[in-house]
Amino acid sequence: MNLFRFRDIAWSGTLLICLLAFTAFCALTKRVYGELEGSLQNPRILTLEESFEVAKASNLTIQTAEQNLKTAAAQVRAARAGLLPRITANGDYTYFRDVQKSVIQAEGGFGFPPPGGEEAATQPMPTPSADNEAELIELEFGAHHNLQGTVSLTQPVFAWGRYYYGYQAAKLNYQAVEREVAAAYHQLRLDVSEAFYGVLVAQEFVRVAQQSVTLVEKQLGIAEASFEAGAATNFDVLRAKVQLANAQSQLIRAENGVRVAKNGYKTFLNIPLSEEISVQGSLESVGEHPLAAGSLEALIQQALENRPEMGRSHLNERAARKQVDVAKTRRLPDISFFSNYQISQNERLTEMNRIWSLGFRINVPIFDGFATQAAVQQSEAVLKQTELGGAQLTSAVEFEVRSAYLNLLEARTLIEAQRETVAQARESVHIATIQFENGIITTVALTDTQLALAQAEVNRLQAHHDYVVGLARLEKAIGQQLQ
Repeated sequence: MNLFRFRDIAWSGTLLICLLAFTAFCALTKRVYGELEGSLQNPRILTLEESFEVAKASNLTIQTAEQNLKTAAAQVRAARAGLLPRITANGDYTYFRDVQKSVIQAEGGFGFPPPGGEEAATQPMPTPSADNEAELIELEFGAHHNLQGTVSLTQPVFAWGRYYYGYQAAKLNYQAVEREVAAAYHQLRLDVSEAFYGVLVAQEFVRVAQQSVTLVEKQLGIAEASFEAGAATNFDVLRAKVQLANAQSQLIRAENGVRVAKNGYKTFLNIPLSEEISVQGSLESVGEHPLAAGSLEALIQQALENRPEMGRSHLNERAARKQVDVAKTRRLPDISFFSNYQISQNERLTEMNRIWSLGFRINVPIFDGFATQAAVQQSEAVLKQTELGGAQLTSAVEFEVRSAYLNLLEARTLIEAQRETVAQARESVHIATIQFENGIITTVALTDTQLALAQAEVNRLQAHHDYVVGLARLEKAIGQQLQ
């Protein structure tokens, strides 16, 4: 009876646990699906500055550059260690199963004269035999168990600046890597700006394509109404339907262009491609900066002074010179100070041995197989490569500034030209639509005006896109933002 009662209680407890687990699972599933549905309905909206902050925190290129900076900092600490004293400690235990033994005479051993004075001492020692074996003593030299410990200190005193030059080279290399990180941030800002404005212009292309579809649909409605009233032919209806199909195709391409642009944008931000995002901004929100023709040389000078790449090149050149100095000191003697403290103990000693010593050591290189000569030649070759790289970088920076400046001027000129063109194209479409409704012009003429408007809108958007991207490229080229 008690067994059956226990079984009923166990079944009831198991059922209760299953119900609680099922309830928790349903709640968790509902929350997950709710979050997923909310993320799909409410995409993440990012501005340009927010995009840049997200990219700085998650971009893999930036993370790699920061790790390089940590490596350079560790190299500075390692180079500084050459200037500081080096302290080492070691200890060992040795066990000898057999120790060295020696046999001496009982009389006259260890320098004591034998009986009979000095004359007896000059006599040769008798050969051991059974007769005199009792007069011999067997001694053990050493011990079975031996302990020894040593603490050593070494401090370079004079090495012709070898360690100091190496420390300076490491510091210069660290500063160069800092400029490299800054250059990576500038490049990231440009990449994010291009991707961000690429999404914006793709969205604007969708808007223009949708406007074209709306206009053609309105044209098709007018053509069908005119055809039913006998004021137009079936050609106008067919022409409008073909134009509508073409406009819808352009809309599909534009929508796909938005998806492609967003994927590229999310790649730079290291955002999962499955995450839904949206950008907030305007191609026309950036104010136009006055760029006088005479300011080009000033911009080039700013680039040569402010570009992180230029600073990195100068620092690398100075670090290479220090490495040449380090290599040259290897053929010169150096002096160091040393001090040792040693202790030893074994089972035969009544008191531990303690030995302390200090002194100076001079190291004079005589022949190293021409290794120093090869190291100097290698360092000088690296220095020459660094100098040539700096000259190439100067030319590249100047070319980049000139190209960005000219492209920005071109985009600004196109914006001014396209502003009037779009206004005229819109007015032409308005007039053509009225004329088409009144049967004054044909579908072909109306279609031409609509195509001209769509092309003008695309050119205007492209000009604005080129301007904001060109501005970002110019700011990257000169190494600072334009005021």
